[in-house]
Amino acid sequence: MHPSRLVVLAFLGVVAIGTALLSMPFVVADGKPTSFSDALFTATSAVTVTGLATLDTQTHWNVYGHWVIALLIQIGGFGIVGFATLLGYLIDGRVSVHNRLSATTEASAAGGVDVKRLILSIVKMTLFFELLLFVFLFVRFMVEYDYSLTKSLGHGAFHAISAFNNAGFALYSDSLMSFARDGWIIVPIFVGAFMGSLGFPVLSEAWDRIKHKTRLLFGRNVGFMPMQWSLNSRIILWSSLVLVVLGTVYVGLLEWNNPKTLGPLDPLNKLLDSIFAAIMPRTAGFNAQDITAMHPSTWLGMDLLMFIGGGSASTAGGIKIGTAVVLAYIVFTEIRGETAVNIGNRRLPRSIQRQALTIVGLTATLAAVAILILRWTTQYSLDKIIFDVLSAVCTVGLSTGVTMDMPDWSEVMFSILMFVGRVGPVSMATALALRKIKRHFEYPRERPLIG
Repeated sequence: MHPSRLVVLAFLGVVAIGTALLSMPFVVADGKPTSFSDALFTATSAVTVTGLATLDTQTHWNVYGHWVIALLIQIGGFGIVGFATLLGYLIDGRVSVHNRLSATTEASAAGGVDVKRLILSIVKMTLFFELLLFVFLFVRFMVEYDYSLTKSLGHGAFHAISAFNNAGFALYSDSLMSFARDGWIIVPIFVGAFMGSLGFPVLSEAWDRIKHKTRLLFGRNVGFMPMQWSLNSRIILWSSLVLVVLGTVYVGLLEWNNPKTLGPLDPLNKLLDSIFAAIMPRTAGFNAQDITAMHPSTWLGMDLLMFIGGGSASTAGGIKIGTAVVLAYIVFTEIRGETAVNIGNRRLPRSIQRQALTIVGLTATLAAVAILILRWTTQYSLDKIIFDVLSAVCTVGLSTGVTMDMPDWSEVMFSILMFVGRVGPVSMATALALRKIKRHFEYPRERPLIG
């Protein structure tokens, strides 16, 4: 089986199991079965680590339902990172997973990295960040909010899993709005979500470099470590920093005096909530301010952040930072009249350029079709429809209120959008990278008019 098909089938299986579990009455607070469309929507949202919900997570589900959702988030988040990382190594030719993923003869990879060790590293890194975030939240809930031991453990673990996996599910009806003035909750949440959005390859390289520097300080023999970071890590780290800064400034300027959002807060909390609002559209989907009360201009900026998303091989959504940066450099190269696309001191293969264009084109087309359907069949305003559709396609989880009021058929459509938006880019990138068709002839060249 082709690796891209394996990814789709694996996630479909988890969604099916999650839908069945969430349809059971024992996971619901009032003991009544949940409708198929709502169970499917919630399971898909959890597995794709989106965070959109048609039901109130706090009141509809009981503690068993909350743990089912948390388990689906953990499986979905790990599966996304694990599959994307493995397929990335497969494409890059750095590890042979022929027998494990049945990649057939299309994968011309030589051995190099132990797949089991790679998976174990992903597990360790995931648990490390989740445990660190859990400790912060557990202590804060216990000390400041007088939660019981059981409630502190449960809420700390759930939100740690949801934040690092960029899921956006919260055990509060208003997401995290009740903590808008509590930096001890807001800061760990957005830091955890930001770290999860970088992706395992970046975190792994950073960890290797920290270990290398530490061993050098203690005079131990160390192996070779390149002075320059990999191109992927440089793109994601610098671009993430730029997006956070620009997003913070944008949201802060537009919402600073809005009496329904940042207006009542002191300057420090305004700044923290602006950073929070800049990070969440790219990744997690939590909100510390009422999204429906924000200016439509703020929504437009968030639309762009949602579309870009986070790093590849991460739990973040969107077309991914790498794709956006490659597109920007393609345009820059064409404007300068150069023949090769260079980023820093590295030249990009033409295949990468075509893959980036394909992913953006297909993602934009999928979103545009969904927007047109909802505009024709519902009474919602266009800006709200665009926001919620992009939130679903880019697996963010923020909403202007459209999601909670949708009819059943729209819930199914949004479930498809979330699934395709999450699994589609991974499987599509894999299929494009591994698919090589050799032609034994070429057609004559002719240049059509452009522009």
